[in-house]
Amino acid sequence: MSAFAMIPLTLRALRQRFLLLFAFAGAFLLAAFSARALSGAGDHVELDRIFELGGPTLGAAYIVIGWLVGRFPLLVTLVLLAGVFSHDRHTGTARILLARPVSPVALHGVRFLALTFTAFLLAALLLPLFDFVMLGRWAGPATFVLIAANVIAYGGLIALLSSLTRADAWIALLLTILAITWNALRTVGMLDALPPGGRQFVTLILPPHGSLLALEAAFGNLEPIPWNAFTDVCIYGASMLALGLFLFHRSEH
Repeated sequence: MSAFAMIPLTLRALRQRFLLLFAFAGAFLLAAFSARALSGAGDHVELDRIFELGGPTLGAAYIVIGWLVGRFPLLVTLVLLAGVFSHDRHTGTARILLARPVSPVALHGVRFLALTFTAFLLAALLLPLFDFVMLGRWAGPATFVLIAANVIAYGGLIALLSSLTRADAWIALLLTILAITWNALRTVGMLDALPPGGRQFVTLILPPHGSLLALEAAFGNLEPIPWNAFTDVCIYGASMLALGLFLFHRSEH
């Protein structure tokens, strides 16, 4: 069996995850259309009108929903890539597949690329549509750059964690929360008392939230794309992926 022949089998095995993600996407779009109907502003949503109708509770709810939509690339990456390496090891499928004359790197690399591309595609369908409903416009190519950055960073992280444990997606989510907290503390100078080398080491191993935040700010404010931040994300994701593939195949031989 060739490496590419595994792609439809892999996607078919994840059909329940796809249904869950489509349900999330549908809920987000339903919320966007309801906000559009409530505000009655024509081609976009007026939050001031929503605050008038439902007070701060309703207004805050829609703000939170908008924030959650921005996390959809992270969500879809965690859901689709969970167990990308560890599942085969746990079920014994890895040894069966590798018994055939196929390159281990090609087999698992093609699977990883197929899942990351699918994650990108799902997020790339939802975010522009949500923006069109809510704002009457979209942020242009910055939308796709932000989605790609999330998929690259967290896809690489899950690849590394999946070579070590079955709890890869959960640990990736935990590291994401830690990265958000660490970046916030570092930004306001609350970590200045720590040794510079230690601060830099922790910053390097945690997901690159600072760079992702810069990309998200450019996306939200319709500003030029900070390509240096995107480069940092790509370096992190590629490093995590390379280390994950190395550890996984070393453990299988």
